[in-house]
Amino acid sequence: MTTVAMDVRVLMQQSKPTGIAQYIACILAEYLKDKGEIELSGLSHINSLTSSFKVPLTVIPPKKGLPWQSFVLPWYLRAHHYDVFHGPAFSLPPWGFTPKIVTIHDTVFYRMPEFVRADTLVYLRRMLPRSLREAKRIIVPSKQVQDDVLKLAPWLSVAHIAVISLGADRLKDRVFDPHSPKMWDVPYLLHVGTIEPRKNLEFLLQVFARLLEMTKGPYHLVLAGANGWNNESFWRSYEQFALKDRVHILGYVSDEDTVKLYQGASVYLSPSHYEGFGLGSFEALWQGCPVISSPTGGVNDYRIGGLNVLPTQEKDSAERWAAKILEIITHPDPIERTLLPTWANTYRQHASLYHEVAHGGR
Repeated sequence: MTTVAMDVRVLMQQSKPTGIAQYIACILAEYLKDKGEIELSGLSHINSLTSSFKVPLTVIPPKKGLPWQSFVLPWYLRAHHYDVFHGPAFSLPPWGFTPKIVTIHDTVFYRMPEFVRADTLVYLRRMLPRSLREAKRIIVPSKQVQDDVLKLAPWLSVAHIAVISLGADRLKDRVFDPHSPKMWDVPYLLHVGTIEPRKNLEFLLQVFARLLEMTKGPYHLVLAGANGWNNESFWRSYEQFALKDRVHILGYVSDEDTVKLYQGASVYLSPSHYEGFGLGSFEALWQGCPVISSPTGGVNDYRIGGLNVLPTQEKDSAERWAAKILEIITHPDPIERTLLPTWANTYRQHASLYHEVAHGGR
């Protein structure tokens, strides 16, 4: 039996899981279904693990004046035997003898630091080099992130890095009743994600405006996701948008409503400047919604039916996106759902890596 400790603080701290918290939650959910030789324990300084996860949770209380991750956690690991420690959110505790794995979800702090909150940027620039040196293996969600990590840490080799896609099927168990009242009775375009500069939502408004000019049709634009940071420019553009009554900003939505939004949308749009993976695009495809995405993250690793890749930087990009939307609505391509990654496979690859590191692998 390979014993694994995972830092689950991010999941503890989010009442509405997004991003990394969803990644941790999906790994835990698949672990509970698995009958393999992994024994996984969560480590945190907060005792608030949702009851839906029956994994053992060890609360390591903070000690006054001592940083939890830099001092309290390493001392705990020194006193308790685990075969592997997994840091699922960029960081690892220093020193100690437990072999460590770290997940690097994206490198936006390296590629586009202007899109990262100042405190997060300071933290990652301080923490990440140490994590990359401490880790026996590094998990990334796409080849693009792998390439960036190799540039950030030239002492690493490709063999140190495991590219493991995230799953598209997180919402597969959510029941969708096609006979229930629809959230929208008009054709709409959809984007799901935090409102922040990296998501390039001002460009999305330009695309939508061009679509309405081309068609005079009844289309609406729906944006679902929490209000983020440094997004004043987007809100100004929204307030000045001529047809803002057709733009619906919902805020954070439940998983049940997210399924309804995916399944009812005409097209899912992701014009992001940068994604480590691009989970929304893959979840939309799983729910049967065609996607137009900028060429970033996992989109570049999966060129499959239903996934349309268009750049956003060219002068005529908004025109091209609008034209592609019309093409998809008029002549939709079949979606190759069977080729999409699943969380079961994501977990199997994690478990295999845990075994490899526990038994002396790189």
